Amino acid sequence: ESAGMRQVLTKLQPESFDDIIACIALYRPGPMDSIPKYIERRHDKSKISYKTPLLEPILKSTYGCIVYQEQVMQIFNKIAGYSYGRADIVRRAMSKKKEAEMKKEYEVFVSGAIKNGVDEDVAKELFADMESFAKYAFNKSHAAAYALISYRTAYLKARYPREYYASLI
Repeated sequence: ESAGMRQVLTKLQPESFDDIIACIALYRPGPMDSIPKYIERRHDKSKISYKTPLLEPILKSTYGCIVYQEQVMQIFNKIAGYSYGRADIVRRAMSKKKEAEMKKEYEVFVSGAIKNGVDEDVAKELFADMESFAKYAFNKSHAAAYALISYRTAYLKARYPREYYASLI
């Protein structure tokens, strides 16, 4: 119900439950920088782009934007050859801002990406994007739970306002 979230939803004009889930996941300090890009691409699909074609299957459902923690793990797996277990360990290190560990992983990620045919500059840029994003990112199931509560609350407020507000008191 914050003014900021209402403004984002007004611009986004959600048409599906997935739109609400993505909005909740993006409305966090790190991912929030991607909100304008996400909204623009949702309304104009011609603006969707990927730093490498390998990202399309991972980011297609979110218009080329990293939105969920699971996408970060998939990127580590598909781009640099990480196992999902190791990708999750790195994701956690990113979220806890472990600088020394991240410096080591940076080198491993970039070299793995190069082995998979990704340009070095693209790999470096992608790692930086994920690092800033992952500090505050949600996993999709977490965002979905919040989205369900938000959707049900909005429904009750719109259809049964007296009963809803009485229950709050």
